[in-house]
Amino acid sequence: MDSGRFVVAVALLSIIGCSPDEIPLVSTGPLDDLEKIPQDATAFAETGGSPILQVDERRLGEFEDYWYGPWERTEPEVCTAEEFGWAAESFPKQSIFGPNLLEVSTSYVEEVTANAQLSQYPSRAAYGITVRNTSMRALPSTDPFFHDFRKAGEGYPFDYNQNSAVWAGTPLFLSHISRDGRFLAAESPYTCGWIDSGDIAYVDEEFVAKYRSANLAAIRRDRIPISSNEGGFLFLGRIGMILPVAARVESEVSLLVPVADVSRRALLTRVSLLDRDAAPFPLPFSEDQLARLINEILGQPYGWGGLGGYRDCSSTILDVFLPFALPLPRNSRKQAGAGRNVIIEKLSLAEKRERIVSTAVPFRTILNLSGHNMLYLGTFEGSPVAFHTIWGLRTESADESQSGRYLIGKSVITSLSPGREISSLSRSRGDLLSRISSFTLLGEQ
Repeated sequence: MDSGRFVVAVALLSIIGCSPDEIPLVSTGPLDDLEKIPQDATAFAETGGSPILQVDERRLGEFEDYWYGPWERTEPEVCTAEEFGWAAESFPKQSIFGPNLLEVSTSYVEEVTANAQLSQYPSRAAYGITVRNTSMRALPSTDPFFHDFRKAGEGYPFDYNQNSAVWAGTPLFLSHISRDGRFLAAESPYTCGWIDSGDIAYVDEEFVAKYRSANLAAIRRDRIPISSNEGGFLFLGRIGMILPVAARVESEVSLLVPVADVSRRALLTRVSLLDRDAAPFPLPFSEDQLARLINEILGQPYGWGGLGGYRDCSSTILDVFLPFALPLPRNSRKQAGAGRNVIIEKLSLAEKRERIVSTAVPFRTILNLSGHNMLYLGTFEGSPVAFHTIWGLRTESADESQSGRYLIGKSVITSLSPGREISSLSRSRGDLLSRISSFTLLGEQ
């Protein structure tokens, strides 16, 4: 254990067992990169920067097809019966743990699975919109489904029943309902899952026509309170949230926000924000514009699948590019295919570093590694740096018989080898640069 580093146990020592000769499941402390590298994306941005694509009618049309696509569907496109059924098949076959660290009974997992009524899926074709920031779940339950807390990289925040966070104002295609009526199976523009019916309102043709005909605004400050002009808090505005514009008056913008009536039909109410909080969509792309959005997210906690309204690596990248009318897939593997992909898997560490610096374009290149991705920002003191949302770095005992995690747990700017000063960093999996297999230049094919 490194001298002066504070060790945090994920669970009670009596449960985990941690002698002085063992490596802790989770440890944390200072990280040289975070003390040395500016945690300010504008420090790496050039005014103007490298444009991704000119915003023309074709690009706006592609965005509309993406964003409003759920309202054009007549049957599920993202989640087939097989896709929706993976959780129902896999969860009952493995040990599932609850938030109290105890194993959940198989009968309870089967009960939750039965609530999905997947033998009848899909059972409807309806349209909706989120009226709150909410979550898409793998099964119709808000209960977390953790794997064994005693294993490295498991337990909180890795709730395998969590698919994705979804912000208010997101169009939905609704294809099924749970047996208890509480959850609806939904497809958003970028993912699918079970949403609490209380977070949804149903839309009709008149609502859709009004919503689609309005100009749009992109929220550009994260976690700002949004309240109705008629009174009452509605939800927090988030980077990646897009809403229709009602009017602009001097330094204020009036937005149209969906709410539900007593019959869960969607209505539009007005909210007022300052110009600094919401800008005309799409934002003109530049490094400094993107850097400002990144700075809104820097330092925020990591949230697997958007758990707790926080972000993971791929949702962070999705949210910071959506305001520029550049929609991306939801998961890191698919984001790797969202532009021109350059394979560097077979290169040495020095060759990888050189290729990234010479070829990758700052602020529009995604660095891809298995289960994680990062946004390349340029160089600091000659070495490449990236913005990413990360849980931790893999650690291991000297004989490699035990593994753990060195916790970062938030959105940060680091080198491509953060934690190299940690003596217990895994020699085979701890260095992120060694795991980078490719990089993707957005806006290029």
